[in-house]
Amino acid sequence: MQKKLKSPLLLRGKVVHPDGSASDRYLFVRNGRIESVSRKRPSLTENAVYVKTDSNDWIFPGLLDLHTHSAYNILPIWDSTISPFKNRHAWRRDAGYRNNVRQTYADIFTPQNRKALAIFAELQAVAGGTTVLQEGKDLDREASPANSLVLCRDTANAADIGFDRSKKIYSIVDFFRPDKTGKPIPQNSIERYLSYRDNGKLLATLAHLAEGRSGFGTNRGVDPYSRFEFEAFMSHPAFKDVAAVRSTPLTLVHCSGIDTTNPKHISFLRDRNISIIWSPVSNLLLYGDTLDVEPLIEAGINVALGSDWSPSGSKHVWDEAKFARLYFNLTGSTVSDAQIFQMVTTKAAQCLNMTSSFGNITPGTFADFFILRSPLETDNALEVFFNTADKHVRATIVGGCPIYGSKDFLKEFNVSLQNLPKVEGSAVENKAVHLDQAIEVNINRDIVKIEKAMKALDEPVKRSNLLVSSDKIYQRRIQRLIAKTVQFGWSVKQCRKQGPFETPGTCPVAPDSVRVWRGFQVSNLSKTNFRRELGSAFIPTAVQTQVPLGMTAYLPTVLPNNKPEDVPDEIALVFYESQKVYKETFNTPMGRAYGLLHRSVFSKQSKSGFPVLLKGDLQCDQPYYLFNKDADWHTGLTRVLIGSRLKNQSVKEFLKQLHKWLHSIQKKPPVNLDGAIVSVSENCLIYWEHWQKEDDSAKSKIPEITDSMETVLLKNADKLKVSMNWLDPCPGPEIKGGESLNLQFIRRQQILH
Repeated sequence: MQKKLKSPLLLRGKVVHPDGSASDRYLFVRNGRIESVSRKRPSLTENAVYVKTDSNDWIFPGLLDLHTHSAYNILPIWDSTISPFKNRHAWRRDAGYRNNVRQTYADIFTPQNRKALAIFAELQAVAGGTTVLQEGKDLDREASPANSLVLCRDTANAADIGFDRSKKIYSIVDFFRPDKTGKPIPQNSIERYLSYRDNGKLLATLAHLAEGRSGFGTNRGVDPYSRFEFEAFMSHPAFKDVAAVRSTPLTLVHCSGIDTTNPKHISFLRDRNISIIWSPVSNLLLYGDTLDVEPLIEAGINVALGSDWSPSGSKHVWDEAKFARLYFNLTGSTVSDAQIFQMVTTKAAQCLNMTSSFGNITPGTFADFFILRSPLETDNALEVFFNTADKHVRATIVGGCPIYGSKDFLKEFNVSLQNLPKVEGSAVENKAVHLDQAIEVNINRDIVKIEKAMKALDEPVKRSNLLVSSDKIYQRRIQRLIAKTVQFGWSVKQCRKQGPFETPGTCPVAPDSVRVWRGFQVSNLSKTNFRRELGSAFIPTAVQTQVPLGMTAYLPTVLPNNKPEDVPDEIALVFYESQKVYKETFNTPMGRAYGLLHRSVFSKQSKSGFPVLLKGDLQCDQPYYLFNKDADWHTGLTRVLIGSRLKNQSVKEFLKQLHKWLHSIQKKPPVNLDGAIVSVSENCLIYWEHWQKEDDSAKSKIPEITDSMETVLLKNADKLKVSMNWLDPCPGPEIKGGESLNLQFIRRQQILH
């Protein structure tokens, strides 16, 4: 971190307190710490710098981001095409991650770029009010990207946080890793943790643990490995001794494997005073759900927020807090603005047992704060905090020294300034950064140089912008996430109102009781309107009209934008108790109305039919089933494959290869594959398979055919609960293309029995 401002500082303005209230106060800063907070102006001594803020300025305590891999901040947000993943080990192995994130990072993280990249990473943080960062770790190699941070405080540097260098805050990426069988194996990091703790060197520990799918708010269930990892942590001897664990603060990052309904899990955390760092943006982007933190907060467990990293997280922890506010609103939570504000201030400081140094503007704490110039007419400080943007940051001050902000404001401190790069756009045209001249970094020159290097890669990459306000790619991705979170929040509220998603018993039906639908949109609808109508009306209405008439499972899939023209726009499996039950639906007005609804979105080119057992040659447009046994497709896992014929392949060769592959599945089906349905045309394969358990799907024979066609879509169906009540507010699922859903509901058979 940079040196403190040589002269004392007297700052006047509206100081925001941990409860969200604010008071007009004078802050006197000497030697990097707040010496006094007073109503009356102290006498100016020792040539103190006096700065008075304006009436629409608010002085907030500097934010703490204790979960970040800031070395990656130059990279844009990663738009994975195959998420949600099961856990962190799944996306680490993903080819898209290795190519688009890991390899890109390796290509640009050269010795000549090293210093500029480290400063860019910190600058993005301080531009969002962050004054304390978790040490910048390379996620894959656990190697620090720079010896020390220069703009804000670094948890890896004990001197930055007021301790001698013999002390340590230990940041850990893996306490456990899975072996080939999926068993959590303790890593050497646990032994190092014990060594630091027993030798009195440990100030605090920040450890990634059990990161993956939580199962909360969806019907996909918890990732089994994440649950195993958390329970392996609970049973490990290093964490059994309550007093020993409590002797130094221990914080778990992500920890989605916690069962928040299990009193043993809750008491284990509470007894040992273990904190949780929650990163909902990263969780929802990568896993499609997140840890249900509200029961933890209610149980008195300390919960803080972290931004994670730029490929799958928030731009900075302030933006994470704003997303958390939205998340709690959408899930019907009672968590208050003040509680969320504390998650990035006092609660975060509590993770380090350093509330007397950080997260609050009070005598004795470090003089770390950021000043917001509000465009809002309000007396509510937290309304300003949650409803302004990073372009409204007037200054970020660390140790009483101005680091970043508006040039007209920073000039009052008489410090050297560098303008931000013009390529950042209008959001930063009046912004500047104060760098120690000994650092020898020219922000304009070096960032432009890195940007050119990224554009020159074999697969050019647009770098991440410093501010949310100027990063269109980030804004669009977060807006899409917000749209999905609207549906997620609705599902959470339904779950809390109606109980868990699990439905009692199963309802297996014969394989010939499914309508196999291949739909083409009507020509007078745009793609956007077509998909909006599907999500807002057609899909939820199918559930609400057909379940009372005997529908037992409904699995729609919407094709992506880049699909070939002769591939359907939407496909679906619609299961009924029997063929007879399906035909009887048309004896009711509700059944006939549902049939008529098709005409509003689908053309006459669309097809629907019952499948027959595959015996002889494949006939185009005739659906088939491969196994003559009953199954319940509403439960378990369904995988969908859509492929198109290769250009250099004849129709005859295409159908012959498909028949050979399907026959091999019929002849020797993998264990626990209890259903498979297929429809082919001269240019297209549509194939569904159903597994009793998700883990068994690793035995799928799909990889044996994908090299023989162009894969249009390969996806597991996501389970999504839909209300059966016509009168319930229901936005319906957001459909953008590429979704595959397994709608969840209570079946008529279950109600009757």
